[in-house]
Amino acid sequence: MKSVDSKLLLGLVVGAAVGAAVGYLAATDKREQLLEELNDVVGKVKEGFNSALSKYKDSKTAAAPAEEATSAE
Repeated sequence: MKSVDSKLLLGLVVGAAVGAAVGYLAATDKREQLLEELNDVVGKVKEGFNSALSKYKDSKTAAAPAEEATSAE
């Protein structure tokens, strides 16, 4: 029962924090500037993720012929 209670409390705290952040952004005079900066950060994270995914796919593609050659011997 403690586990369920602690998860509920954690959910309420996280929900309150998110609600407060949204309220702050909605009421702030610098909202547009904050949203622009946030979009820049999200864009950089997205680019990094796409780059890492591309490198992973490239390494997987390069490893496949080597595995086929090993299994053919």
